[in-house]
Amino acid sequence: MVRVIGRVRLPELPCWPEGGWLVGGAVRDLWWGLEPRDFDFTAADPAQAARACAARTGGSPVCLDARRDHWRVAAGGRSYDFTPAPNRLDEDLLRRDFTVNALAASRRGAVLAPATARYDLAQRILRTPSVAVLGSDPLRPLRGARLAVTHALRPEPRTLDWIRSLARRQRFGRRPAWERVRDELDRILMHPRAAWGFQLLWRWGLADVYLPEWVTGAGVEQRGYHHLDVLRHELETLHQLLWRFPEAGRQLRWAALLHDLAKPLVRRWDPERGYYRFFHHDEDGAALTATLLRRLRYGRAVVTTVRRLVRQHMQVPPATPRARRRWLLRHRGLLPDLVMLQIADRAATRGPRSGEVEARLEPLYRALEEAREAVRQGEPEPLLDGEEVMALLGLEPGPLVGRVLQALREAQWLGTVRRREEAVRFVEWWYATEAAGTGRSGDA
Repeated sequence: MVRVIGRVRLPELPCWPEGGWLVGGAVRDLWWGLEPRDFDFTAADPAQAARACAARTGGSPVCLDARRDHWRVAAGGRSYDFTPAPNRLDEDLLRRDFTVNALAASRRGAVLAPATARYDLAQRILRTPSVAVLGSDPLRPLRGARLAVTHALRPEPRTLDWIRSLARRQRFGRRPAWERVRDELDRILMHPRAAWGFQLLWRWGLADVYLPEWVTGAGVEQRGYHHLDVLRHELETLHQLLWRFPEAGRQLRWAALLHDLAKPLVRRWDPERGYYRFFHHDEDGAALTATLLRRLRYGRAVVTTVRRLVRQHMQVPPATPRARRRWLLRHRGLLPDLVMLQIADRAATRGPRSGEVEARLEPLYRALEEAREAVRQGEPEPLLDGEEVMALLGLEPGPLVGRVLQALREAQWLGTVRRREEAVRFVEWWYATEAAGTGRSGDA
């Protein structure tokens, strides 16, 4: 049964279509006193409603689905979606995924919803009308988990059983488009309780569907420096990262969650040490991570950065200042994220050989400050370019020119070379000792 359950205070909305209703998550958020940014309306003519909205807001109407006549206008940090008005609004609400989303508000703020919705909103309960409704869209089980994380909802037992059952079927059956999966996982990842959120995905069986490489770490013991199995260690690393660095971005969060992805594949028992070891897990993990993120339809920039962070997460800064300065230059493209990842990784290891954790983190925190300063300073302007190096040394274009320029760049970074005359002498010296001394010729 659907009835009026109360009223909400509506914000100023320039895009309300004549005779339409505001439906779904925006009404839910308004009920809880939150400020929504996405507004979904029913409309007799969605295309006309979108064009009218665009004229009022300065946005542009975009057709999201021509077959279903779905339109969107984005303007002023908000998005306005328009879908065809159903023949019967009450029946449409009963077909929605969860009761906390089965809400419709009139232009005066009256909220129409199923009878149980008021109780579920008050108690923050995640409830679906039936397993058929939940399974009508393969994304709905994952969306339920995301809502549990982002809106602090508690699933009622029957709904949780259905989510788990559908997750088991989806491992070998129909799944949603990967772009939709990515968007839901992304909202969990960017939430302050992201580590808890991915643990929930694992416990509800949804990680087996969408992150099968990651769940293989469950039960893979490590010992030595570690007190947790691989999967729980990765969750703890993400937790430590967000606790220490809540500003961490998307790529860094993925790297924290996936940095040991290859350990189940490469582990070998070391009888002398009495525990498993994981040689080359950083290299193999980088490749696996790239595969997983490409499947989720992330762009090249995200995949490349996460892959590089996973590949380099074992390359900790050296102890001596000069060597550390050189390390900062060579890893500058990943700074300061790489050091933040290493801090979180070490903070998550509390095994019998790990020692006092906070004491082990002090050198990394010092390196983090140096990394931040190095990023702020930027690199010095090159004193010689490739054409000048080739003319000076009589070289043809090739890899050797790049090696000379890299050596000069490093010398400038370390402060060894500061002026053009010094750069010329350095290049001549480096070529005589490093290149010519190893038998390399100018056309190498």
